[in-house]
Amino acid sequence: MKKKIAISVYISDKRKCLFPEQFDLWERSDWNDDLPPFFKRLNKIEDDRSFVILATSVLEYQIDRFLKAFIPNHQILINDKMNLVTKINLIRAFNLIPEHFPDMLDNIRNIRNDFAHNLKIDNFNDANESEKLPGHIEEMRRLWYKFQNDMCYWQEDKPLRLMFKDIWRVCVEGLRVFESNVRLFRQETEKKEFINHLNNLSKELRNTREKAEM
Repeated sequence: MKKKIAISVYISDKRKCLFPEQFDLWERSDWNDDLPPFFKRLNKIEDDRSFVILATSVLEYQIDRFLKAFIPNHQILINDKMNLVTKINLIRAFNLIPEHFPDMLDNIRNIRNDFAHNLKIDNFNDANESEKLPGHIEEMRRLWYKFQNDMCYWQEDKPLRLMFKDIWRVCVEGLRVFESNVRLFRQETEKKEFINHLNNLSKELRNTREKAEM
């Protein structure tokens, strides 16, 4: 009987992502400076609606960080006029992070919208009062079980808020560790040596083409 291979949320199929794995954390992280206060606030919240909305705001902050690390003139795009769905689609389009992260981000966004726009639901137990929330919870379950080896909060019979917290946590961590990849990628591709390499490569490719056409 074949042993089932554990799937990690932090690893991607090499054909689907420019960075299928995280690099070594080559720069000093400032996580302890900006994340703990948010975790403390989240842990004090009693109702699911407030928890989901605040957690998604924290996640959007991480999404902004990720995009700003990659886009040189980021202020043109990453501002108060850009909505969350567009930011997630940018991450998906650039293909710089494992392909399942945008799916998780979308799931969190959808659940946030369910709570924010339906006054009948205050907790996950009120899901039947919503047309869309049951489907979004089912997608959250699918994602949780697929990557359960990287999850730490939710267990059977525990509140669904903890499952949401698991998905949210790996998204925050994923954005932060792959932000380091993106920052290094941008740093190296902006160097003059890299631009000169591309210039020389273009000449070599032109010469190869011209020889083939003779």
